[in-house]
Amino acid sequence: MPLQITHRPNELKDVFGNQGTKDSLESIFLRKKDFPHAFLFSGPTGCGKTTFARIVGTMLKCDNIEELNMSNLRGIDSVRSLAETCIYAPILGDVRFYVLDEIHRQTKDAQNALLKLLEDPPSHVFFALCTTDPDQLLPAILGRCHQYQVKTLKYSEMMDLLKSVVKKENLEDYPESILKEIISLAEGLPRNALVMLDSIIDIEDEGKAIAALSSVSLSSINTKELCQAILKGTPWKEVKKSVKEILMEVEPEKLRQMILGYMTAVLLNKDRDDRLSQVIDTFSEPNFYNAKSGIVNQIYTSLLLK
Repeated sequence: MPLQITHRPNELKDVFGNQGTKDSLESIFLRKKDFPHAFLFSGPTGCGKTTFARIVGTMLKCDNIEELNMSNLRGIDSVRSLAETCIYAPILGDVRFYVLDEIHRQTKDAQNALLKLLEDPPSHVFFALCTTDPDQLLPAILGRCHQYQVKTLKYSEMMDLLKSVVKKENLEDYPESILKEIISLAEGLPRNALVMLDSIIDIEDEGKAIAALSSVSLSSINTKELCQAILKGTPWKEVKKSVKEILMEVEPEKLRQMILGYMTAVLLNKDRDDRLSQVIDTFSEPNFYNAKSGIVNQIYTSLLLK
C-alpha cells in the first residue's frame, strides 16, 4: 500500500506536530465518560484532519467508523437520511461515529438540518466534521462543536516524520538530501510529503531520486505559481499558457482542489483578506459536469477580482 496509507497514525502518540490538538483531545478522553458529541477539524488539504477524526473514533471505541464525503451529499435530504439512520444502535459495539468530510459544501438548508442533529444527537452517536473552510459553516454549527485547527508541520516535524517512515521501511541510511528536497516541496503537508516519498523511495541513486522528485512535483510547483499569479491578479494573457500546460497533467477537479487547498492555507495565516476570501468562494463549487471549461472560467474569474 502507499506510504501515506501504511503509515497513517492510529493513535495520538503517533501523530507528528499539532501538539496542542493532541493535548486537548487527550485531556477530553481522560474523563472516561461525558464526551462531546461533535468535533470540528479545520485546515488545509492533506494536513491530517481526517486522521485526527478517525483517531477520535478509535478513542470512542467505535468498531465501525463511517466516513461521508459531504461534497457529494450537499442537500437537506442527505442530512435527513443520516438522521433517520443514526438513531439505530450499531450492529457492533456501543457507538456510531460519523466523519463528515468537506462539510462546508453543505447547503444552508442542509446545515440547518444538521444543526438540529448536533443539538440533540442520540446518546450513542458522535460526529467529526472536517473542513478546509470553516467560515462557510453556520456560526451555530461551530458553536456546537469542539473546534481544532490542524496546522501544517514545521520543518523539524516534517523531518522527524520522514525519518520515522524510512526507518520503519528499513532504510535507516536513506539520504537526508532527498528528505530535505521533499520537505521543501511539501509545504508542511504530511500527506504531500509521504506521496512524494512513496513515488521515489525505490530509486537507489540519490541524484536520480532528486531529479525524479522534480518531475513528480512539477504539476504541484506549476499550480503553486498559478496560485501566486491569482493572488497578484496577474492578467489572463500572462496566465493562460501555464493553465493549458497544467491541465495536460492534472484533472480539472484535482486542480480546483489544489488551488482551493493552497488558498485556504494562505488565508489561515492571515488575520483578514477579503479578496482572498472571494477567490476561495470562486473555487468552492466542483466542476463535475463542465470539468475543463468550469475550472478555466473559475481561474479567469478569480483574476478579475478586485
